[in-house]
Formats: sequence, C-alpha cells, structure tokens
Amino acid sequence: MSEADLYKLFSSYDGEADLSDFTPAELEKLLRDGKQQNFKEKYFSYYDDVKSPSLKKQDW
Repeated sequence: MSEADLYKLFSSYDGEADLSDFTPAELEKLLRDGKQQNFKEKYFSYYDDVKSPSLKKQDW
C-alpha cells in the first residue's frame, strides 16, 4: 500500500473520508477492490480492436 494508492483512494471520496476512518485491513480491501474495478479498462486497452468499452459486461 503506497502513498499514491492511498491518495487515489481518498481522492475518490472528495475529501469526505480520512485515513483514521478505516482500519488497515479495510484499506487493503478497498485498494484491492479498486484494482479489480480497473479490469474493464485494462481489457480494452489490451484488446482495443475487439469490443467497444461502452458495452456493458453482459453485452460482451
């Protein structure tokens, strides 16, 4: 868990969250979940000629 990862996480809360609001285990889980959400972006950056990123997963 780097400072950059924490900055990205808290910037998504628009200043409504603080480091003291979470336990270390909760922070690790939130950071893992955030990386999993980027799956669709990673997929389309690698397979950019296959499908449109605007499609929902159920439409693949």
